[in-house]
Amino acid sequence: MIIEEAPFLKSAIDSIVSLVEEGVFEITEEGIKFKAMDPSQISMISFSMEKKSFESFEIDENRAIGLDITQFSNVLSRGKKGEKAELSLEDGRMVIKFLGDKKSKTFKIPLLELSSGMQKEPPITYTNHVKINADAFKESLKDAKLISSHVKLSINPDDFIVEVKGESGHLKDEFHKDSAEVIEIKTSSKEGARATFPLQYLEDIVKASLSSTEITIFLETDKPLKISYELSGAKIVYYLAPRIEND
Repeated sequence: MIIEEAPFLKSAIDSIVSLVEEGVFEITEEGIKFKAMDPSQISMISFSMEKKSFESFEIDENRAIGLDITQFSNVLSRGKKGEKAELSLEDGRMVIKFLGDKKSKTFKIPLLELSSGMQKEPPITYTNHVKINADAFKESLKDAKLISSHVKLSINPDDFIVEVKGESGHLKDEFHKDSAEVIEIKTSSKEGARATFPLQYLEDIVKASLSSTEITIFLETDKPLKISYELSGAKIVYYLAPRIEND
């Protein structure tokens, strides 16, 4: 498998390492998939890179390989712009070769013996969502962090709202459907949906997104949040359990 630009693979894998330190990648003729819960069982990531995202993608058979994703990400950070990244397997190790102009550099990292059972995504039908600029949402979360460790997200036909209440104050950040930051708002009713989530997990989920990334936030009242975006040829979907509050 060869990626044309090594930093692209690094940025894609960083979307996983922000939540999970190790796990199993499934490699098939269609591409690469990864699904895992974080250690606290509060959040889940579903990651995929299709075959077309690679310059070259050839495998002899379907494989499930366990990796220390933090180590994998650290090795990928050694790839430079203009260098290709070639991935292969050899004697129980992942071989990562960086190919530059008349030079190459090869790392070998051990595979891990991990359970290969893929997690199932929550069977929820989402009828409310907002598509928003990544930087706008990240800035809103930074504001919220000044007030509390949990944030309430709300969607109605006209607005997407980030709201925080705590001992140190109150923040209400409202994005109107016609604002420059919002690409789209869709709801199934006038009431829309709302739920409260741990702020640190939301920050980890959007950490890997680029400033130009469009993030889609799917929201149902007091049900797991779904956030999706694309990054460097990868499709990433996150789920995050809500904090149930009694109004």
